[in-house]
Amino acid sequence: MKRLILIRHAKSSWKDMNLSDFDRSLNKRGIANGEFMSDLLSKRIKSVDAFFSSSSKRTILTSKFFINKINVNKERIYYDENLYHASSNYLIEFISSLKNSFSKVVIVGHNPGFTDISNYFLGNMFYNIPTCGIVIIDFELNDWKNIGQKNGKLFYKMFPKDYR
Repeated sequence: MKRLILIRHAKSSWKDMNLSDFDRSLNKRGIANGEFMSDLLSKRIKSVDAFFSSSSKRTILTSKFFINKINVNKERIYYDENLYHASSNYLIEFISSLKNSFSKVVIVGHNPGFTDISNYFLGNMFYNIPTCGIVIIDFELNDWKNIGQKNGKLFYKMFPKDYR
């Protein structure tokens, strides 16, 4: 079995309009949701085999909340510029190329790609994965390359608005 944990970055700040989209930080709500949602996830998921994140500032900051609460080998934490606003096609290729020694994987990234691939794997289930939303998808497969349309099963979803 393979488990994919998708985490959309927490709410970003638009305070400094001179910053590029890539360099935007988190706002107060984003920080609060990052802390809260990482606590919730750590009660369901104790460890992962690999942790991937877009290299934008807001995804790195979001990642830190989860890295601090979920057991992951520090040598298996990866920040990848290609995950920044990655398309669903890129994300599917990325996931299907993961090492098979990784059974549980976290990816922190962006919409619309995360909503699109969630719907691809699960069927049209989500209109929008909100900021700091978490979708956990299980695949009854031994090889990541065999992931495909509608062959995932929703294990759990956590959206901040469901708890606040």
